[in-house]
Amino acid sequence: MEQQYETKYIFKYWSNIKNDVIDFIYVIISCTVLAIVVTIIGPIRSFLVNFVASQSFGITVTSIVFWSLMIIRPRTWELLLFIVVIDVCCAVLIGLQICIFILQYFFNIVPDLQANGLGLQLIIGGLLFSFFGVYFFLTKIRLKYRNEMIDKEKTRRTDMEKENLSASLKVLQAQIEPHFLFNTLSNILSLIDTKPDTGKSMLLDLTKYLRTSLSRTLPEKTTLFQEMSMIKAYLDIHKIRMDKRLNYKIDVPDNLWQHSFPPMLLQPLVENAIKHGLEPKVEGGEIVIRAIEENNLLKIEVADTGLGFSDLDKPGLGITNVRERLGLLFGEKGRLIIEENKPHGVRATIEVPVSEL
Repeated sequence: MEQQYETKYIFKYWSNIKNDVIDFIYVIISCTVLAIVVTIIGPIRSFLVNFVASQSFGITVTSIVFWSLMIIRPRTWELLLFIVVIDVCCAVLIGLQICIFILQYFFNIVPDLQANGLGLQLIIGGLLFSFFGVYFFLTKIRLKYRNEMIDKEKTRRTDMEKENLSASLKVLQAQIEPHFLFNTLSNILSLIDTKPDTGKSMLLDLTKYLRTSLSRTLPEKTTLFQEMSMIKAYLDIHKIRMDKRLNYKIDVPDNLWQHSFPPMLLQPLVENAIKHGLEPKVEGGEIVIRAIEENNLLKIEVADTGLGFSDLDKPGLGITNVRERLGLLFGEKGRLIIEENKPHGVRATIEVPVSEL
């Protein structure tokens, strides 16, 4: 079965005009090189005779093999090789007659095929060169076929990984960290009696966060506006909890709001900044989220003024998930860069190609 697919691929390859032209050029160049070599070391010292002979053999063999395979279309490699052998033998004899005709008609040269076995030498040389050329092109096509099959298998496996990741993401999107959810509900309960307006505001932010998060369980991509809306609701909840210990700023140019963007890439970074950077710090700090488009890259930066790398030396599940998703979605073009935010804190930057969003 695999052999049938390979032989079918030969016809697909050779039916491409671009490949036909390139191969024809290869034949002419190879025949010219052969003529030069034979002129230097062979029995015939005339470059003109060697050039006409090599081109006659090469072009004739290539043409006959090409058209016979296109017409017969053998399904197995055995039948393919048998046809090629027959074609080459016939083509060499025809090429010899074409060579003699061109030399006599255009250059008034009448080669003596009987002298020193010249005719036999030309036929043997033509056969050897023809079989070598056909073998070279068939090997080239078969190698190209193998490479394409390997690429297709890699693409299939990558697609499967993306599907698995997408399934995991949908589960992740439908879940809210229990610690965050229970803490928020507890804060709302405690604020109902003492600060009802603040409790109501927190409840509205939680509702907005849940609605935004759960509504994105189906699409694979959202917009940067939707992502930032969820992040804002998330930060507003923590703002009420932490009060003056948390400040934040979101800086996104107007022309970037409607950019497509994979969901749940920013939330783990913001959660990390609060959990590991600002909450453990007595005086708290600030989170700044910026987005810019530069050199065909969308760069989104989450910078905090927290404790720094003290608790980030070992990336958690959220950071690992972000790196894996960037790799599967964008390959080497998608990056997560985590570095020090001088004078203190951490800066996490996501870079993704705009053309693939």
